[in-house]
Amino acid sequence: MSAMSAQAADTPPIKPGLWQVTADSQQLNGKPLPDMSAQLAEQMKRMPPDMRAQMEAQMKAKGVQMAPGGGNMAIRMCMSKEMLEQNRWQKTEGSCKNTSMSHTGNTWSWKFTCTQPPSEGEGSTTFTDSTSYNSDIRITTQRNGQPQTVTMKHHAKWLGADCGDLKPLAPPPKP
Repeated sequence: MSAMSAQAADTPPIKPGLWQVTADSQQLNGKPLPDMSAQLAEQMKRMPPDMRAQMEAQMKAKGVQMAPGGGNMAIRMCMSKEMLEQNRWQKTEGSCKNTSMSHTGNTWSWKFTCTQPPSEGEGSTTFTDSTSYNSDIRITTQRNGQPQTVTMKHHAKWLGADCGDLKPLAPPPKP
């Protein structure tokens, strides 16, 4: 019984379905990184149609789709009920694992380490309600022997229960 209540406590209070995650800001060592969404959109437009379709299909196969229009970089992803129950609602890249997680009210905080690339960080997500949340993430790493700190802020909104033909994010590979 306690295992079930622990699992329920780690299930984020959001709805399964189609979500849009939009980057609000990204900084490297305290300096804003440029918004690359306009450049990426322009590059996508200039790609030959077959190359663009291949790139979009590869992204879709991983459970991610570029969101149309808008100013800042945004992606759409499908989150299944199982993903939420397994606390796999945030996409992680490269051999990362959570080292701690805590909850205070509607804010979740965590720390993580990654082996590829070697880095560590922390983040927090505040759930506004079951259809929106905001996250702040800080990652520290080294590049060419120099320490680097990347900070990111993003917000997410639920678009609906139907994900259409977008499949849920694939689980990260087992180490």
